[in-house]
Amino acid sequence: MKERFTLRIKQYLLNRIIDEAAERRLTKYNFWERLKGDCVEVMGIEVLEKPITHQEQRIAQAFNERRQIAFDLAHTLLLIRSVNVPTVIPGNGPGGDAHIWISVCKATKVARVYRRLPTFLQLWLLGLVLTGRKFASTLQRFKWLMGVISFVVLSVKVWHSGLIDKTWIGISAAAGIFSVWLLSLWK
Repeated sequence: MKERFTLRIKQYLLNRIIDEAAERRLTKYNFWERLKGDCVEVMGIEVLEKPITHQEQRIAQAFNERRQIAFDLAHTLLLIRSVNVPTVIPGNGPGGDAHIWISVCKATKVARVYRRLPTFLQLWLLGLVLTGRKFASTLQRFKWLMGVISFVVLSVKVWHSGLIDKTWIGISAAAGIFSVWLLSLWK
């Protein structure tokens, strides 16, 4: 079994999702079935439909998580989008045929350009985007720490210049902490 969800596996699943969306066979409800045949490529082994042992259940759960992550990633990267298309179901309705709207996933222009790129460029682009997202989420988590460090450095610089007294630096720090506290209550 492939233990790690590598960049190559993500790229493979994204390409499969784009291909299925280009054929307009993919919805947010049937992508589980559409990607079921790719278990050997994604997991390295066959995934049973009804797992019994703990190991089989763990493998099935990992496969389901990988499919879900890839589908969400395709939506996040704007490679696919949902559109409503008219469909006719013959012989089902009061007048014979039923005319309904069905939501299917469609490959975007970005997806078509991404799909035409060579494999190494796809991997590089995907790695760059995922690393950028990870870096942005890390910055988002620790932005308050960077603000405190920035304030301390600026306070030391201003204090050494002699322009502002310690009292004003303390008042400024208290006002900053109070405003951050108010903003945290707002969330």
